[in-house]
Amino acid sequence: DVTFGYDDHIVLNDLNFAIDPGEQVTLTGRTGAGKSTIFKLLLGLYRPGSGKVLIEGEAAYRITDKEKRKKFGYVEQSFHMVPGTIRDQITLFDPEIGDKAVQASAKLVGLHETIMSLDHGYDTLCKPELFSQGQWQLLSIARAVAGEPKILLLDEITANLDAETEARVLEALRRASVGRTVLSISHRVYEKLGGRVIEIKALDEGK
Repeated sequence: DVTFGYDDHIVLNDLNFAIDPGEQVTLTGRTGAGKSTIFKLLLGLYRPGSGKVLIEGEAAYRITDKEKRKKFGYVEQSFHMVPGTIRDQITLFDPEIGDKAVQASAKLVGLHETIMSLDHGYDTLCKPELFSQGQWQLLSIARAVAGEPKILLLDEITANLDAETEARVLEALRRASVGRTVLSISHRVYEKLGGRVIEIKALDEGK
């Protein structure tokens, strides 16, 4: 029964859905229907005006930042680089993510050999020209799974990729999704990976 709006503009009205552990679900709907807003509610960045957003029975906004890394892996359309090395891009400076986890996540997405071919391996300082667009997206997935989260949130991650690169990213995603709950915003991810679809309609379209 979630209702949420920005100031006086209601975006979601009386929204209801539940996702089971291990399920793969894609949110579809036109631009502005509230798909990305749902992700922000799940991450506890917003609190609903009314209703409840629960993650394993706990209100999303009550989950601490430290707990979120264990619960969620979040992959966006483009990679957001932080100052530092390749290792830093994956760990985001979380001391609990050691070298074994860093390398395991890179191997999972098929980047380990590429990284090891660099002069300084995982200690290579990151610059925009270091990787291709597709490789940066693979690194995004590695970053998302390094903390071994239970839930993956994927926000239009193949929107800007060519067909060949998309195939590589989707194959990495298949491996990363094993044993996890996956919630994506994308028509294309659903078409390629399957799963359940929840259509989010704008208020002028009805519920």
